[in-house]
Amino acid sequence: MSQRSFLRDISGVFGSNMFALLNAFLIDVIISRQLGPDGRGLYTSILVVPLIVVSFAMLGIRRSAVFHLGKKVFDENRTVSGVMSLLIITSILAIMISGSALIFMMPKGLTWPMALLALLSIPLKLILVYSGGIYLGKEEFHRSNRQVWLPNFFNLAGIIVFVLIIKWSVSGALLSLLISNLLVAAASITYLTRRYKICLSLDKEVLLSLARLGIVYALAVVIMQLNYRIDLLLLQKLSTLKQVGYYSLGVAISDKLWQLPTAIGLVVMSRSANTTDEYKLNHDVAKLLRLSFLMVFLAAVILWLAIPVLLPLIFGKSFIPSIRIVQWMLPGILMFVIVRILTGRFAGTGQPKVLISIFVPALILNIILNLFWIPTYGGIGAAWASNVSYTAGAIALLIVFSIRMQIPFNELILYRRSDFDIVPKLLKKLRKA
Repeated sequence: MSQRSFLRDISGVFGSNMFALLNAFLIDVIISRQLGPDGRGLYTSILVVPLIVVSFAMLGIRRSAVFHLGKKVFDENRTVSGVMSLLIITSILAIMISGSALIFMMPKGLTWPMALLALLSIPLKLILVYSGGIYLGKEEFHRSNRQVWLPNFFNLAGIIVFVLIIKWSVSGALLSLLISNLLVAAASITYLTRRYKICLSLDKEVLLSLARLGIVYALAVVIMQLNYRIDLLLLQKLSTLKQVGYYSLGVAISDKLWQLPTAIGLVVMSRSANTTDEYKLNHDVAKLLRLSFLMVFLAAVILWLAIPVLLPLIFGKSFIPSIRIVQWMLPGILMFVIVRILTGRFAGTGQPKVLISIFVPALILNIILNLFWIPTYGGIGAAWASNVSYTAGAIALLIVFSIRMQIPFNELILYRRSDFDIVPKLLKKLRKA
């Protein structure tokens, strides 16, 4: 693929992510102001378990589908049929596991209608994820992009109606999430059934091939999701719902800096499955990594300076404790830029075991530090633990990438004048997006 198409796809994904970000930001504002720290904490607590279970229930099929379709392992109709068959199986399992986990965890204030709304959203979320893997495998980025921003757009509309106007509180927020995912999932299923000859059957060869690679991907994704979510789970047990609310807002604000690296990672994953020029792709990835790190660093500095003024103004004075959490999380968020981009390269080449070997130790480190720091420092302690874990994982991944892809380590971290030749082109594409 040409550099032009590379930039076009990145800008398209980034533009979609930014529009989704705008909607998510407005959702956060309304939920925070209408529900307060305790209500936001309850909302986050109800969804954190289904989110982790969904990560596992994906079975890594999104990434596995990208690899199988990109490398043309089977006829595309067989592959898509296999993905849809696995969707049904994993949806049932995910609902059962999440339901059991919610009963066991039982956050204070949880009601059965709330639990039902959260559980019904699971298969809809899986439809979006699985179909997104099909689109990325076929490099249909415009369809994949639509599934990023459209659910958030509908969710914002639902939040305005059910939470802001009707005042249904946490139940209204969960209902909005369910309806928004339902609308987009239905459209996606309609398109796929028209585009492909889907046969829901036990095609053992395809299912085993998808699942064999997918399970390894799933393990890698779950480990990384746990690394990202374990602090919220431990805060529920070791601290208060207010601390969960403060911390969840801090996470929701700071992780928005990942939009550009996430866009690059998705395009890199798709390119990795379809490319015939590994050398050029590796050096393109190295250049994009250097530029992304610098751009996110500058954005992080601006956010660190602006957040004391903007957060109380936008979210209300009751969330002032979230300011320090955001500021303390920024170093780890910056280092995780490396992870967001390089994981796409390993995922697209069918090497998820590399990610597992790196992020299991990082997860263990994260858990240990959270256990020590949360009881004393609350959300701030969780932010410190995330910083250490993210930094350790990012540095390890950078070293492994250098060795596996045969790129000198200095080339990954040292800037060149030629790096900035791409900036005007990238900015032009981003403005258009």
